[in-house]
Amino acid sequence: METLEQRIEELNNDVQSWAQQHEKELAEYYEAARSVLAGIPEDRLAVMPVLVPSEAAALFARYHRAFKRGLGLIFEGRLGGSWFRLAEALRLEAQSFRFVDPDRRPRWLTMARPDVVVHGDAMTMVEPNAGSSCGGRMTDADILGRLFEESPLIGKLLDRFGARRSALMPTVAAELRSRLVAVGEAPDDALVVVAEFRADIGGPDDEYHRLARELRAQGIRAAAAAVEDLDVDDDGVAYAGERCALIYRFAGEEPDPVANYPVLAPILAAGRHGRVVIVDDLDDAIALNKTILATVSEELDAGRLPQGLTGCLADFVPWSRVLEETYTSVDGELVDLPAWCLTNRETLVLKPGAGYQGRGVTIGCETDAAQWADAVGEALSATEAWLVQRLARSCPARASTIRGGSLLSDDTYVDYSYFAIGGNVPAAIVRKSARFGFGSPSRRVKYGPYGPVYTV
Repeated sequence: METLEQRIEELNNDVQSWAQQHEKELAEYYEAARSVLAGIPEDRLAVMPVLVPSEAAALFARYHRAFKRGLGLIFEGRLGGSWFRLAEALRLEAQSFRFVDPDRRPRWLTMARPDVVVHGDAMTMVEPNAGSSCGGRMTDADILGRLFEESPLIGKLLDRFGARRSALMPTVAAELRSRLVAVGEAPDDALVVVAEFRADIGGPDDEYHRLARELRAQGIRAAAAAVEDLDVDDDGVAYAGERCALIYRFAGEEPDPVANYPVLAPILAAGRHGRVVIVDDLDDAIALNKTILATVSEELDAGRLPQGLTGCLADFVPWSRVLEETYTSVDGELVDLPAWCLTNRETLVLKPGAGYQGRGVTIGCETDAAQWADAVGEALSATEAWLVQRLARSCPARASTIRGGSLLSDDTYVDYSYFAIGGNVPAAIVRKSARFGFGSPSRRVKYGPYGPVYTV
């Protein structure tokens, strides 16, 4: 019987073959649509829609809810409901813990875009990616999805398959409205600010302004602004002289917790005192530091979660540990963790627990023994925590992009991201592929082409 991964690939091989037959028309269509795609880099534009069986979306939802339940049980059980014990488990450094409100429990995954690898009939979450900073991908997925559906060619192809896509911006707008109503704000009149550090805001077509435009199209009074331009006092937060009711937060503690703290601390305090709504709270994102996977993995290996939950999460959560000088359990055997990592390079991935944008990710099977040993040594000597996890091995998949007016295709590795927006899981799905290597497929998919996923 075919696996889920094989069924997905069969669907998309049909789409890719069709794209090759219509290369000229597709290139012309995307060239004409260039103004619509302003701000989306050409090398991140996945041309053809991706199709998956509808059961895949149901599996994302099942695994997501199981993961959230597991997090809650671990927090209340092993960690005694203590943020301090959670911070110890996550190996949070003091400069990151300053951003946390330890007097309340985390709200797990209220805004998130976990990365998932489909392999065989299994799905494995390789990164939790919690936080409202997933907003840029949401916006671009909707823009590209509309472009697919409006294309005379691609629209007919989607109709032929009976393919359906969930639009994200209506879901995001509904979530923001519900958060505003909950605190007594009039959602149609309230000012919403999409906020990021000034150094990261690039101009009118960057992801923050695109998100603000998409929210305005949904009836939200949204503006993009630098957090340094927000004024904070005892009455709340204001932008350009107007009180701000809600902040859609991009700015976080990374990459510089020390320098970012004095800028963000007054805004976070205003949120905690009910003077502004922050979507989402920074400490909720910090609670889903990548090292949380090690905490869950340890709990699964120790058999401390309910049997049904353990069975559901066994494939979804990869074997993961914080890399340090210690002994740990691997498949029931007690091993010297650093020595075992050196011996089992080709089955492992190494990454910083608080990493972002692919920083420091080392994939053992794409690294020689000397480079891997150096990476392991650097991780062991670092002040920050590093995560080592078992590689989820998928097969290469066909992907295409438009570059220089031509359709380019390659066999590469892909992963999927599902969006969790409040109680909507998955609110939508996107697929990412590694940058085109042409003969050198890589499992590094950060900042490669991506596009919306359709269910059939």
